[in-house]
Amino acid sequence: MATTVKKRKSNKMLIIVLLVLIVIIALVYLLMSNSGGKTATGGATLPAATPTSNVELIDIVVASQKITRGSLITADYLTTIKYPKNDAPADTFFTRIEDAVGTKAIIDILPGYPLTTNMVIHEGEGSLASMDIPSGMTAASIKISPETAVAYAPQKGDHVMVVGCLLLVDVDTSFQTILPNKTAVTYPEGSKEGENGAPSSSMYIIQSDSYADKGRYELDGTTNELLYVTPSEAQRGRLVCQTIIQDAEVLGIGYFPLSDDQSATQAATPVVLATVENSTPQGVVYPGSVTLIVSPQDMLILKYLELAGTQLSLALRSSGDTSIFNTDAVTLQYVMDQKNIPSPVKLPYATEPRVDVLVYPSYNDYVMQP
Repeated sequence: MATTVKKRKSNKMLIIVLLVLIVIIALVYLLMSNSGGKTATGGATLPAATPTSNVELIDIVVASQKITRGSLITADYLTTIKYPKNDAPADTFFTRIEDAVGTKAIIDILPGYPLTTNMVIHEGEGSLASMDIPSGMTAASIKISPETAVAYAPQKGDHVMVVGCLLLVDVDTSFQTILPNKTAVTYPEGSKEGENGAPSSSMYIIQSDSYADKGRYELDGTTNELLYVTPSEAQRGRLVCQTIIQDAEVLGIGYFPLSDDQSATQAATPVVLATVENSTPQGVVYPGSVTLIVSPQDMLILKYLELAGTQLSLALRSSGDTSIFNTDAVTLQYVMDQKNIPSPVKLPYATEPRVDVLVYPSYNDYVMQP
């Protein structure tokens, strides 16, 4: 009996100890929860969040809609957003809309893009075209036509070759006049024409109606007589063609806008050319010039050749091809040799009628058959 009582007391003590342990564990959990500790999935304790420092924000100007290159920027194109001051480089962003109003966009600006000082130009800071010329380069304009500008295929940004063709003649080194020189008959002063009177002084007079082209003596192969031969016409120029500039970028076709309110993307002012009746539609317009980006030395060469009467023309280059290659100057002898063109033999017969000038048929020469 005594043993049964002792076992009951032992069970009660065990229950009391377990209850105390449960209470202690519950108190520890509550203390940990109140101290800010958090338990992550899997039982790991996460560190307490650290407070963030305050970031100073400023207003910067951004585009509220697309701004095309050359457009005059107004307040309707702009808005502001908050931006960390520490991340904004000095003098890069506009912080007030009114500071950007009245400028012109150098490039296309998409909506939401921050407006920076290198994206715009202010009044009096130059033209948009000058912004497209690399440092150390210049722009030069030359006259063009459909035949000299690849039928106006080149556009802004294309790369072209410039070819020059000119006529060369022989000149007298001292006179700087075209050869042959003129000859004249002179008589001593005081003498009569045809007389050999002694000259009264060293002065001579020139017979004004006796000027003739200077010729040369040749021996006639048939009669074996000495003949004085003079030219039958003025000296013919010798044609030569060569590449003047290997690679030049097209800055623009036609005329650039004159005023700031005109967009740089506006079509160039055309030149209206007269058209032949029934050959091309009336009112066809053509640009009058092309502006190229060239080195200062090449600019001087272009101007010299243009003023010297050289025929300049363009050859369109493949997109992305900026390779440099050597070309040979082309003369009549070069064409004859390279293309194996013989000089025709003088025959005892010829075609009829006589043809002195080669003329290709024009559009009006074709007769439409029913």
